Amino acid sequence: MTDLDIAPRREESRALPVPALEVTDLVVEFGSGESATRVVDGIGFSIAPGESFALVGESGSGKSITAASILGLLPDDARIAGGSIRLGGDELVGLGSNALRSYRGARVGMVFQNPLASLDPSFKVGNQLREIIGIHRPGTRRAQQEQIAAEWLGHVGIADAPRVLAAYPHELSGGMRQRVMIAIASLSQPALLIADEPTTALDAVIQKQILDLLRSVIAETGSSLLIITHDFGVVSYVADRVAVMKQGRLVEQGPRSSVLSAPHDAYTRTLIDAVPEIGTRFALERAGQPRRLGVRPGLAAAPGTQPVSAEGHRPAAAPILTAERVRKEFVVGGIGTGQSKRSFLAVDEVSLEIRRGEVFGLIGESGSGKSTFARLAGGLLPVSSGTVDFGGAPLSTLTGRALRAVRPRFQYVFQDATSSLNPRVTVGEQIVRPVVRFGKARSVREGRARASEVLDLVGLPAAYFDRYPHELSGGQRQRIGIARALALEPELLILDEPTSALDVSTQATILNLLLDLRERLDLTYLFIGHNLAVIEFVCDRIGVLEAGRLVDVFHATDLFSPDRSPVTRALLGAILPIALDGGGQAP
Repeated sequence: MTDLDIAPRREESRALPVPALEVTDLVVEFGSGESATRVVDGIGFSIAPGESFALVGESGSGKSITAASILGLLPDDARIAGGSIRLGGDELVGLGSNALRSYRGARVGMVFQNPLASLDPSFKVGNQLREIIGIHRPGTRRAQQEQIAAEWLGHVGIADAPRVLAAYPHELSGGMRQRVMIAIASLSQPALLIADEPTTALDAVIQKQILDLLRSVIAETGSSLLIITHDFGVVSYVADRVAVMKQGRLVEQGPRSSVLSAPHDAYTRTLIDAVPEIGTRFALERAGQPRRLGVRPGLAAAPGTQPVSAEGHRPAAAPILTAERVRKEFVVGGIGTGQSKRSFLAVDEVSLEIRRGEVFGLIGESGSGKSTFARLAGGLLPVSSGTVDFGGAPLSTLTGRALRAVRPRFQYVFQDATSSLNPRVTVGEQIVRPVVRFGKARSVREGRARASEVLDLVGLPAAYFDRYPHELSGGQRQRIGIARALALEPELLILDEPTSALDVSTQATILNLLLDLRERLDLTYLFIGHNLAVIEFVCDRIGVLEAGRLVDVFHATDLFSPDRSPVTRALLGAILPIALDGGGQAP
């Protein structure tokens, strides 16, 4: 064979493969005509076969709308107004609903943020898997479908497949439900797998397991991955390349290492700086800077600000809340449930104290008993045994008027600001009502004045008084939740996952606000969380729960001590650092 004979073959071997996904000049609008609102504005990117690509941005930046455009699942009032979406070279823009349906599942799989909402609650997991298998593999019998379903549950790390196949979605943990969703999305081995915030609501250990699972599925099937996230830790751990969205436009894209280590756009840098990392607070304090997110060590502190001293550098204050051997037992199952009646111990002999003026963090995996303890600490649930003392009041034994009299002294801020606000009542009125009811204002007029004061405290203008919750962003709704709690002038705020549902920049804003309010109002916080980096940044002391038991209590400066429990070390090992060298250093 001559050189002339093999020349064309050499040229052919250098031909680039067809991208798994290619998006060009994509424009998406809500509405039509002059009233149209452009939410995706001329973006373009491509994903190579087998590549993991991350699309990052704040809430409302257009990430999920971009994913919906690829799948042909835009809301009724939205439309693709321009551009091209090619899947393996096939144009998707302009296809009818039937044609688009043939691509879903077979060539594009989707893993949504909330697996409980994605699975049908009225059917067992096995039924739902068999239905999907029947669609993609017509002609397979039930026994074959059962076998394939069990095999795929095994692929996603579910060892007890028979139990899971026989279970309803609500009977599974969040991490287990997400594994089921990944199995459903992957079983047809699509060319592209889209994961939209797949770990947002999961604790750090389960989050890492799910991301490891996604990486292994991509490696085994050869699929490409488009992961949509606001977490740069996820980007650092999973992505080969990354694109950053802001207000419908791409402001930056490139290899993961380049974007994370040397971002070109100021917006990207802002997002990265908003992410708390282990040791950041102590680096800030050593540099004489305030403990606030978005402030990098080495930058000058703002005039008039003082660094927040670690609790270990000042005398311990008297306890404001003391729990002694607190237990909470629930009875589950019984008549009408299809399950035998049994007892479940959610909190098991927990003893701890929270000191006045401190931020005490309580962390643990999902199901460890954090939120149950928070409700016991505030008298929302009765203890099965043990005692809770709040500022000298025996909270665990108080009932009726006696409990009502002490309630203004401690208030809750919940994880989901949307569901904790009444959608039919203006946010101002939701602040006024408890103020008047608990006698903090003698009239509605005084209550409105108090509401205006606390709105100002949380950085919202008085004009927000007459707005409804749906008219506010997630961060604004959480500010309203904080304002409502502050209106009763509490001594203790119980914060149950107050930022876990927020994007990184909004989370940073809320955490900075809480730190400001703590100093200005001399507040004490019980801060419940599952992100150890957030807990370490915000809290003075930290308690760790496992299966209802308190296994560790320590000062934040002692996080890396060899005395830490295996549970704490496991949480520490599950952190996804932004730094490409493997993460944070001991303070």
